[in-house]
Amino acid sequence: MLYELVGIARVPMVNHHQEAASMAKSIGKMILGNRGVIRDLDNWGVRYLPGIWNKNRESHILGAHFYMKFDCSPAVQREIQRSLLTDPRMLRSTIVKLGGENLSSLID
Repeated sequence: MLYELVGIARVPMVNHHQEAASMAKSIGKMILGNRGVIRDLDNWGVRYLPGIWNKNRESHILGAHFYMKFDCSPAVQREIQRSLLTDPRMLRSTIVKLGGENLSSLID
């Protein structure tokens, strides 16, 4: 199945791109380790959040945004979703299913 992931990681004071890069790396390892394929990976950079977000007893006004398009099984996608929800480095994330089982279902 083809999925899209948009994630917002917290921004540490020292290195702004460290959290987003480490999150994308850990997600990529999960996908590739379970015979998945990463189709696209894009760093959207550090941007202001629409308001003050509170997570894990911290307030955030900046977020490191990234985008990933990947193929994997539904079980791996659920495991990625579960790890994103429990990871303290992530502020928000969403995964959207883009396609079906084969290429012809994506074309239609």
